[in-house]
Amino acid sequence: MPMNRDLRHNPGQFGESAARETGFTLIEVLIGLVILTVGLLGLVHSVNSVMRYQQSAANMTKATMYSTNKLEEIKRLATNEPTGGSYGFSYLVSDYLSTEGMTEVSNKKYSKTEEVESGIYRTWSLEIYPSSSTDTFEAPESIQMVEVVVQTQWTDAENMSKNVELGAVLHRRQFLE
Repeated sequence: MPMNRDLRHNPGQFGESAARETGFTLIEVLIGLVILTVGLLGLVHSVNSVMRYQQSAANMTKATMYSTNKLEEIKRLATNEPTGGSYGFSYLVSDYLSTEGMTEVSNKKYSKTEEVESGIYRTWSLEIYPSSSTDTFEAPESIQMVEVVVQTQWTDAENMSKNVELGAVLHRRQFLE
């Protein structure tokens, strides 16, 4: 008896189950590929978001460091040691303004902007505090308190302007002898 290879007409010796084993159909494979593609696209989008947030955090940290460093430098200069020295509060409200090349905004406020890194700008200002005070920078010996504000600005990857601003109020220290 010759053997018929067409199982649809004569499943005979291989049985009915062998005739139904056909593997994956083309539609099942395509649906699987679509599901896999959607999952991979979601993963790529997530990775891009993580990288963008990581860059944003790095920029924020860098800007905070630039602002903090300038504020601490000014606070250090304003420290008036009882033993004397070339720096102190009097230096800060007089010679520092010209040494740093600060611009007079008013007789109560000086400011300066500099580019600390490509695309990152730092602005700091010294303003007599409180603003209602009658003191002016024209008579620095009468100034008792100064507000220092340091702002660092940059533009992020999405062309959004960002900034970090820190401030402190510094006062003339008095020492008893």
